[in-house]
Amino acid sequence: MSFEGKIGEGAQEPLYVYLMSRVRGLTHLDFILLHGFPEDSPENILWRKNLIGDIAHFMALSWENPQPVSLEYRSNLRHTYVRDLLLLWSALPPRFQPITQTCVDSIDDIMSLPMVLLHQDLGSCNIMVEEATCHLVGVIDWAEAEVNPFGFNLYSIQSLMGKLHLRNGWTLFGDYNTLQDIFWERLEREIGGLSASQRQAIKLARILGLLLTRGFTSRLANEPEPTPISDDEYGRYNMMSLDAFLINPQTRFDSFK
Repeated sequence: MSFEGKIGEGAQEPLYVYLMSRVRGLTHLDFILLHGFPEDSPENILWRKNLIGDIAHFMALSWENPQPVSLEYRSNLRHTYVRDLLLLWSALPPRFQPITQTCVDSIDDIMSLPMVLLHQDLGSCNIMVEEATCHLVGVIDWAEAEVNPFGFNLYSIQSLMGKLHLRNGWTLFGDYNTLQDIFWERLEREIGGLSASQRQAIKLARILGLLLTRGFTSRLANEPEPTPISDDEYGRYNMMSLDAFLINPQTRFDSFK
């Protein structure tokens, strides 16, 4: 990226102009629209394997490059997590209370993980892939990136291994278990292995990230202060994800199985 100058004179606030190269490829969403059906074709099964393996490599890079943060930052982050979890414990339906309490009780295990720069919207609109192979070529839209414990955004890759129907909820692709195995094998191989306690802490961080993201209204900048979702027209979409990944035995995270 290079600075090209600014536009505006006098009392006007200037507009700063930067030039950057466009990430090659196409978004994963566009790839699905072009090639994603039938979902269980041999080609799509191979393409999903390619992408999930590359996503594991992408996440391993953050593990290998932890961010230096102060004790004050860690303390404030821990306080924010516990405060928001307790809000959810009171606001969400009772079926979520045991899971929320588990996160509160495990907060120190989660905070022991490497602090890394995480993309907060790692979805099909922001993942760029090669059209011929679906290999990952880049991730765009880092505006809301934050430093959090590794695994905090891991819930987001569920959308690469299943699909959400607004009436029927989430369903997992037939090769879901294979994709999970590919992800964890590649991740562990690239970071040099994980202890059982580290792997469990990462899975708890995944639950924490899901709760604090889908359990609240939007956390985007310049929007009202986020509040716990309700079972209304807006909250129903997020509630479907919470139910799918935390409650439903057919689709919930493997940490509950």
